[in-house]
Amino acid sequence: MIQDITNWFAGHDYLGMSMYAAAVLCYIAGFLGAVLPYPGCLVALGGSVCYAVAEGAPYPAWWLWVVLTALAVFGTLADNITTAMGARRFGGSKQAFWGSMIGLFVGTFFIFPFGIIIGPFLGAFIAELMLVRKTPVSSAKSGFGAMLGLLAGVLAKVIIIAIMLVVTLL
Repeated sequence: MIQDITNWFAGHDYLGMSMYAAAVLCYIAGFLGAVLPYPGCLVALGGSVCYAVAEGAPYPAWWLWVVLTALAVFGTLADNITTAMGARRFGGSKQAFWGSMIGLFVGTFFIFPFGIIIGPFLGAFIAELMLVRKTPVSSAKSGFGAMLGLLAGVLAKVIIIAIMLVVTLL
């Protein structure tokens, strides 16, 4: 009986199994990072590295890492770019952009998960109203644009992480 248990443990590659588990956890955290305010694309890139180690690929193709790194950087920047574009498209200022970023961060900790959507709107709205001295209607328009831009960025990050996963598994 003890010999059977010893043989069972001896026949497994624990490093490989732990790297597969780390890759799965990194990709789950990456998809969560598409919604939460932390760089999910970069975490997913870490998942790709773990997967490559688990597969025993000592020198994976250089173009794979160029593509994955470019996707991770673009995905990380996409959130900020789309939020700024959304706020600008609806007449927002730089203060509205930064207000929406602060609102996203604060909203993550309060009224989760609705704070992720409401936070950027309120942040941009308050920034426009208090700092730029716009009317409430104009401030609400900027807040709505920032919120739409943020949601577009979340969608872009989810798509980019999904592409990274497919490229990694090829």
